[in-house]
Amino acid sequence: MVAVPVVVFSDFACPFSYVTEAALRRMQAAGEVETTHLAWELYPAPAPLPLWDTGDWIPTLRPLAVELGIALRAPAPVRTRKAHEAAAFAALKGVGPAMREALFAAHFAEGRDIGRIDVLVEIGAGLGLDASELKVVLDVDTFAGRVAGERDAALRAGVEGVPTLVMGTGDEARWLVGARPFAELRAAVLGED
Repeated sequence: MVAVPVVVFSDFACPFSYVTEAALRRMQAAGEVETTHLAWELYPAPAPLPLWDTGDWIPTLRPLAVELGIALRAPAPVRTRKAHEAAAFAALKGVGPAMREALFAAHFAEGRDIGRIDVLVEIGAGLGLDASELKVVLDVDTFAGRVAGERDAALRAGVEGVPTLVMGTGDEARWLVGARPFAELRAAVLGED
């Protein structure tokens, strides 16, 4: 079986992106998909952050989180531009998937503020990244243009929210928006639905 290419538009502060990416990691480990991740900030500046996350989504996502073995709680809303920048840097250093998983876990399992540079540096150092280099990259906005450009390109392509998956290529590409139970997501991605 040839792995299905999947472009994933997601945000580290989106619980639906969190469970979807966990499911895709499982599929990637099985050789079923090959993912490319593009940044989508839910709350890009200067848009206001919500005052709090009520967690209304938890009952909907809890069964999927349990099935995927991931912790789930309602954290405080955060800006994610710097988290996306850290993920881009980690990808260049060969630890992109581990960084994405660590960022989601820090936010949804531990309630950490992944919008803070010191938190991102600590997470990156835990994955073996050079803490000083990562801090400089984040301080000088090395990947800020890339992150903004990915969201702008997504908007031009018709992406309206996350998670959005584009499965396959060319005229045969299919789109899927939102989180799904694992079996349903797998069937849709593999074209078995």
